[in-house]
Amino acid sequence: MRLFGHYVRRMTVFLCFLEGMIFGMAFLAVSRFVAQPAGSPLSLETFLEVAVAPAGLLFLTTVAFGAYNIDMLQSARTATPRLIAAAVLGGAALVFVIATGISSQLSPVQMIMAEAAALPLIVLGRMSLRRLTVVPVFRSRALVLGTGRRAQRVWEALSGDRLGRLAGFVDVNPDSAGHPLVPTARVLPRQGSLVALARASNVDQLVIALDDQRGALPMDELLECRMQGMTVRNASAFLERETGKVDLETMRPSWLVFDEDFTSGRTSDFCKRALDIAAGTGLLVLLAPMLLLTALLIKLDSPGPVFYRQVRVGLGGRPYEIIKFRSMRNDAEKDGRAIWAQAGDPRVTRVGSILRKSRIDEIPQAFNVLKGEMSFVGPRPERPSFVADLAEEIPYYNERHRVKPGITGWAQINYPYGASVEDARQKLRYDLFYIKNKSLLCDLIVMLQTVRIILFAEGSR
Repeated sequence: MRLFGHYVRRMTVFLCFLEGMIFGMAFLAVSRFVAQPAGSPLSLETFLEVAVAPAGLLFLTTVAFGAYNIDMLQSARTATPRLIAAAVLGGAALVFVIATGISSQLSPVQMIMAEAAALPLIVLGRMSLRRLTVVPVFRSRALVLGTGRRAQRVWEALSGDRLGRLAGFVDVNPDSAGHPLVPTARVLPRQGSLVALARASNVDQLVIALDDQRGALPMDELLECRMQGMTVRNASAFLERETGKVDLETMRPSWLVFDEDFTSGRTSDFCKRALDIAAGTGLLVLLAPMLLLTALLIKLDSPGPVFYRQVRVGLGGRPYEIIKFRSMRNDAEKDGRAIWAQAGDPRVTRVGSILRKSRIDEIPQAFNVLKGEMSFVGPRPERPSFVADLAEEIPYYNERHRVKPGITGWAQINYPYGASVEDARQKLRYDLFYIKNKSLLCDLIVMLQTVRIILFAEGSR
C-alpha cells in the first residue's frame, strides 16, 4: 500500500500499530497503577504525556534502527537485538526528558518497568509474524509466470524468503525447448486454468517474468485473474517493491519513459526543500560546539586546512564543490589522480579515522544543502572522473543525476560503503528506486535510519 507516497507493506503498518499500542499500554499501566492512586481520573493531557509521547519516541527509535526493514521481518532472532538497542536508546532519551523536567509523570524506574513489560510481548509478536501471512489482508504471495532468465532473477532475489511471498513458478509454454532456470521443485504443475491454479496457490498477485512475451501471454486468463481481484505486475515492478531496489537486469528503457513515478510536482519539491532547510539549519545549530571542537582537533592532528573542498557531480550533471572536514593527509592525492578510498586507507589521519567512522566529516555538507546544491537525502555525489568511467561501465548510471545529491540516501542505509565499479552498480539499484519512489515520508525514514549507520559505523572507511 502507498502511505504518503511511500510503498509500505500492510503487514508492516499493522506491526507498527501493534507495537506502538503495546508500548503505549505498558506506559499507561505503569502510570495508572504505580504512579497514581487507583481510581484517580485520567486527563487527556496526562494520557498524551504518559502513554502517547513515550510510545511515539520508542517507535521512532525502532524505525531508526531499521527494525521494520524486510530483513528484520524475516526472523525474530535477527530483529531482537535491534529491538533491544532501540529500547535502550529510546529509554535513554526518555530519561533525559525526565531529568530535564520536560515530563514529570514517570520516573526512570517506572519507565524501565514499562519497557521490560512491553519488550517480551513485542518479541513474541515478531515470532508469530509468519502466521499473519495466512490472513488475506496481510498476505503478499506471488505466482510467477515464466521459468527462464527473468524468472531466475526473481528466484535469486527471493530464494531466502521466510514470509511465503513466493508461491512458485508456472511454465506458460511447456512445449518449448530448454530446461527451467529455476528449481524444478518450485515449478507448479498446471492441469487446469491459470485462475484455478492461482486460487489453489492462495496468491494475490501474478508476476510476468517471460523472456519473450510476444504471443506467449495468456491474456484472457490474466484478465480473469484481474477480475478476481489479483494484481498483475511485470518482474521489474515486483522486484522493486519486494527488495527496495531496481533490478537493472530486467529493466527495460520503456520503464524510464512511461513510468509516471519518475515525475515530481511543485508541492513535493517545495516540501523537500523546506525539509532540507530545516534539517540543515538544525544540524549546524545543534552540533555547533562539536563542529568547533572537530575543527580544533583537525588543526592539532596534521598540517593543512580544516575543510576539504572537492568537485562533485550534482543535479543535471552540473559540477559543484562539496565541503567536508578534512580526514586525509593534505597530500593524499598529490599526483592529482582520483583514487577509491579503501579499508584501512593509509592516507587517513588519526582524527580523520574517527571522523569517517562517525560520519562527522560529512556534516559540513549542510552548507551545500542550504545553498541548494545538495539535498539532505539523495544519491551520494561522485567525482567527475569516477562518473565518466562508471557511466561507460554501468547502464543508466547518469539517471541518478536527475535529483540533487544528498548527505545521506536510500543506498547509504541499505548498502555498505562503495569503493568499486560493482559497488557502484549495486548502489545504483537503490538510487534509482529512491528517484522513482521519493517522498517526504521516504526522506524522513532515511534520515531516521541514518542514526543506525552512524551509531554502528556501518560501511565506514
